[in-house]
Amino acid sequence: MAERVVVDQIDFRSALVFPRVLNAATGAFQPARLLAATFIVLALAVAGRFYDALRGPTIQPAGLLAPSRSQIDSAVASDVARRAALENLPPEQRPAGMDVRGGIDVETVYVSLQNRLGSVSDREADGIRRALERLDSYRPKGTFDSFSLAVGRCVDSLAVGVLTVSPAVSLGAFANLFIDLPLACWREDRWFCFIFGAAFLIAMGAGGTALCRMTAMDLAGKDKLSAADAFAFVKPRWINHALVPVWPLLTLVVLLPVAALLGWLSRIPLIDIFAGLAYGLVIVLAFFAAIALIPWGFCMPLAVAASACEGCDGLEAAQRTVAYVLRRPLHALLYFIMATIGVSLVIFISDLFAMATLSLAANFVGMTAGEGPMASQATIRLLLPDDVSPARSLGFTASMSAGFVGMWITVVKSIAVGACFGAFWSVATGAYLAMRKSCDDQPFDDLWMPGTPAGSRQDQAA
Repeated sequence: MAERVVVDQIDFRSALVFPRVLNAATGAFQPARLLAATFIVLALAVAGRFYDALRGPTIQPAGLLAPSRSQIDSAVASDVARRAALENLPPEQRPAGMDVRGGIDVETVYVSLQNRLGSVSDREADGIRRALERLDSYRPKGTFDSFSLAVGRCVDSLAVGVLTVSPAVSLGAFANLFIDLPLACWREDRWFCFIFGAAFLIAMGAGGTALCRMTAMDLAGKDKLSAADAFAFVKPRWINHALVPVWPLLTLVVLLPVAALLGWLSRIPLIDIFAGLAYGLVIVLAFFAAIALIPWGFCMPLAVAASACEGCDGLEAAQRTVAYVLRRPLHALLYFIMATIGVSLVIFISDLFAMATLSLAANFVGMTAGEGPMASQATIRLLLPDDVSPARSLGFTASMSAGFVGMWITVVKSIAVGACFGAFWSVATGAYLAMRKSCDDQPFDDLWMPGTPAGSRQDQAA
C-alpha cells in the first residue's frame, strides 16, 4: 500500500524559479547598480565621441540601417546646399563648383554659413539659421552617432513589440539590432568595428561581470555590493572577464584571411577562375562560424554571468552555459522570454520617467526663456543624439548656457540608458542562476567567493 503524503504548504519561491528572472530586472534601479551601469555607458559614449571627432562624419544622413544613398539623393542634397549658398553667402565666400550640378559639398557650405553667422545682422542671422536647419538633415553623420541612433530605435521598437505582443515588430527589431546593424557597421566603417568594437567587448565583459556580480549577491540574499566593491571584484582578473565575449569570435580568425585572399585573387584574370572554385571553402568556413556565433549570441550574457558567479575563465563559462542550454532548451526559452519582458518593462519605465522629466523641465523653463538657450527643448527623445541647439547660433554667454543645458540633458539620458544596460545584465544573471538551478539543482545563494578555488561550490570549499 502506498504511503500517504500530506503537504502542508508549497514553497513557490523555490519551486518556481522563472519569476525570479523577471524580478531581477527591477534591481537595475538600485542606486549602486544604476551608478555602475551609467558609468559604463558614459565611458562607451566618450570613446565613441572621441572616435567620431578623429574620424569625422562618414555615414549617410539617413543612417546605418537606411538603403544606400543614390545619385538622386546626392544631387538633391547638392541642390539644397547650392540654394543655401546663393541666398546666404557673398560671391567670394561661395564654394567652387556652383555652376556644376551635384558639385556642391553640403559640409563645406554648412561650415561657411556657421563661420558667417557671427558677423551679420540679426535679420540675416535668422535666414542663416533656417538654412543651417535645412542643411543639417543632409549632412553626413559620425559612425558612433549613427550607431547610437540605430541602437536606440531598435531597442525602442523591441520594447514596443514585446509590451504590445507584436512578434513581427519584435523580431524585426531583433534582426536589425543583432544582424543588420553589425553588418552595416562592417560595411560602412571597419575601423569603427575594430576600435570601438574592442572597447564595447571590454565593457560587456568586464563591466557586465561587475553588474552581474552585484545582481548575484542580491539574488542570493547576501550583502549588497557597492559599485566600488563590484569593480574591485573584477579588477584582479579583469582580462579574463573582458575576454569572455571574445572566444567564439576567434572562429573569424580563420574565415577572414581566407575570404580576403580569395577576394584579392578574384581580381586577377585566369586566377579568378580558381578563386571562384575555392569559394566553396569560404562557404564551409562561414557555416562553421555561424554554428559557433549564432548560439553564442544567446549564451554570451549567460557566460558573463557564469564568470561572475563561478569565477571561471571564459572557455569554461562558454562550455558551462552552452551545456545548460542544450540540456534544458525549453527552460532556456522560458527564461529568455521572462528576461525579454523584464528588460522591456525597464526600458518603458526609464523612457517614461526620462521623457517626463525632460519635457516638464523644458516646458516650464520655456515659458519665460524666449529665444534663449533654454528654449525649444521639449522635442528631446531618449536614446537619440543630443538635440540641444548648437552654440553657433547664440552669443558667447548663451552658448555656454546651452552647453550646460546639454550637459544636464545628457546626464538624464545616460541614467536612463544605464538603467536599461543594468537591466540587461540583471536578467542575464537571473537566467543563468535559474538554468543552473534547473540543471544542477544548485541554489541561488551558492556563489564563488574570492579566496576559494575558481568554479568550486561553497560546500566543497568548506
